[in-house]
Amino acid sequence: MAEGQRAALTLGLSPSAWASVQKHAEAGYPNEICGVLLGRAGEEALAQEAHPCANVNKDRARDRYLMDPQEQLRLEKDARLRGLDVLGYYHSHPDHPALASATDNSLSWEGVHYLIVAVWNGKVTDRKAWWRDPGGTALKERLVQIV
Repeated sequence: MAEGQRAALTLGLSPSAWASVQKHAEAGYPNEICGVLLGRAGEEALAQEAHPCANVNKDRARDRYLMDPQEQLRLEKDARLRGLDVLGYYHSHPDHPALASATDNSLSWEGVHYLIVAVWNGKVTDRKAWWRDPGGTALKERLVQIV
């Protein structure tokens, strides 16, 4: 989150960003997929872009993800150069609800949106956004909208 910005209560996704997440999640099924959400931070965060990253967790790809650190760094640098913020990250839960798991919670960072997409039998069925307040100990659900 950009310095001095308050936490957005809503995560907005552009139609093209949402379409990219859906396509990636369905194509990656039955494994978890992951990616980076780029846009503008503020009271109404809007993810204008969703960029897929490789899940380098090959041992437990069905129920865990590990974003390729080189891809993540490249996307974050590119965002900075283009005046965009890294609003957060997304990943899928194959054949599970879009609820933050204990693993999701323990690995989350403060001040970052996490979009979780439920994929059942290869089709996206739900989406939920999550956020950890500075100093918070658990992810809290945020409203997510296509805008």
